[in-house]
Amino acid sequence: MEGVIELKEQLKNMRDNDWIIPEKVNNYDLALKCLENIGSIDAELRDNLILELLCNMIVEKKLTDKEVKDILELVLSEKHLFYNIGKVGDDSVFKRSFSVLIVDCIVYSHNNECKIFNDEEIIRIYKKVIKYLNEEKDVRGYVIDKGWAHTAAHTADALAEIVKCKEINEKNLIEILESIRKKICINYYVYTNNEEERLVTTVINIIEREEISNEKIIKWIKSFENMEKTNVYPDDHNLMCNHKGFLSALYFRFKRRDITEDFLHIIEEVINKTTPKYFQ
Repeated sequence: MEGVIELKEQLKNMRDNDWIIPEKVNNYDLALKCLENIGSIDAELRDNLILELLCNMIVEKKLTDKEVKDILELVLSEKHLFYNIGKVGDDSVFKRSFSVLIVDCIVYSHNNECKIFNDEEIIRIYKKVIKYLNEEKDVRGYVIDKGWAHTAAHTADALAEIVKCKEINEKNLIEILESIRKKICINYYVYTNNEEERLVTTVINIIEREEISNEKIIKWIKSFENMEKTNVYPDDHNLMCNHKGFLSALYFRFKRRDITEDFLHIIEEVINKTTPKYFQ
């Protein structure tokens, strides 16, 4: 605990000094120390200090390419992104959720600053993040007294950046769309913290790649008609809320961006077909 308190004070001092790292501090050692504590239930330490500093170090090139790659290896491992994967309701979710934001930052740096990864490395990152999206079961948004868990939203942020990579092909993009559909069509939790909007951003970035035909996008939208209801309450209610919330967000994002009317018509059809008669 004493070491964590010292780390927090150290990071506060750096933040107050525009994230300038003292010369006596080894940048890579500091980054590793931050990663050790990225799953803290102290929201200020986790969100406002550790995450902010790590992203600053990555984007501002305060770490070498090799150091960034080594950090990525650690983040993608069972010690971070897959730490206690499958567990629901405990504090391990914070380590997983904030680790995926580091992936987001690293891929952003790759796309906008310098290309530090080759084709195979980008595909590996993509596969790891998709695996994580599919396996993560703890989809809580804001947790009282501990802050944001928000795994679905954070993973959406990482995917929104990954789909900008030229190494990601049409097959990969379609797989991401299908994984998003599965993440939306869950019946054990209702998204209440704009997770659907963050996932829609990923969909928009995919469409803007212009690699998937309109016919395939329409087929994907129509796949939302196939909801697996259980006739159990509140399971079906949860599913309907997530389903309608996502499609509505998708509809209005398409409309605001003047994306083809065909997509809007299909979304309307799907919502009309899946809305209970007593709400029509």
